Amino acid sequence: MRISWPLDPAWLSRVRIGWPTTYDWVSAHYWGDQLRSGIELNGVAVEPRDIPQVHERCVLFEVELDARRHFVTFDYNDYFDVAEGAAGQSLLYFKVNCLAEGYPQANVVPGGYMPANIDFYRRLRRLRALRRARPWLPYDVYARLGLRFPSEIRVKAMNILTARKDFRFVGGLHRYKGGPDKMPYRKYLREVTRSKVCVDMPNGGDLTMRLVDCLAIGACVVRPEMKVSLPMPLVDGEHVVFCKRDLSDLGDTCARLVRERGERERVARGAREYFDRFLHRRQLAAYYLHEIAAAWE
Repeated sequence: MRISWPLDPAWLSRVRIGWPTTYDWVSAHYWGDQLRSGIELNGVAVEPRDIPQVHERCVLFEVELDARRHFVTFDYNDYFDVAEGAAGQSLLYFKVNCLAEGYPQANVVPGGYMPANIDFYRRLRRLRALRRARPWLPYDVYARLGLRFPSEIRVKAMNILTARKDFRFVGGLHRYKGGPDKMPYRKYLREVTRSKVCVDMPNGGDLTMRLVDCLAIGACVVRPEMKVSLPMPLVDGEHVVFCKRDLSDLGDTCARLVRERGERERVARGAREYFDRFLHRRQLAAYYLHEIAAAWE
């Protein structure tokens, strides 16, 4: 893999990362382990340390170089606010749902986003092969959206999509905790490979794991214009197709892409390339290391 951010091999060989032995929340390993694994894939030594995790939905880790240590925060919270205590004690504060207008704290930077779990990487090659092997995709428009948080925009999107008669819509809403309509993750990923257009909607935060899953597989994604920043921006019409925040053009945008195979396949290729260059765990970790090295100076 060609790394998208320049890294000094000499710096990588000298730096050490202290990673917490436990997280603040039982489910934090889904994202924390991906970042740790990506750092290791870039050749940096990572060792477990007893680092108190006192900030909600944050992973506080240590960076050590030439007998100096600094804390760095990985904030995986869906909400837009910043844990001020963590930001105050950190060299850098990587925020996944990082508002585009920025924050008063100068050390808060975009943290990117990740697939649902590290096991996704084991499935990815097969999922891409399934997507490439289908000469005809049976689902026109696809969206399975959870309701972990109260979400007017997701309910509105579902009403718009189910009312359309000019394309075949497959999907639905489900509650976060179980229920008969809850789609197993493996089946959901396979359904993405069968879909011409995949719709992503914000929920608690603006970014979602569904978006990253679909980008990685190489699907044509339609979603509302973003109010958060990524390490590198998603370009409308190249990596994703944006609709308006009020969803007034959601149905028509999906219908156009269903008709225009060339456009949606070009966007799907761009989505896959974007993931490989900027959101793959090794690339995202390389971005973190690049930013840390720059801030260290």
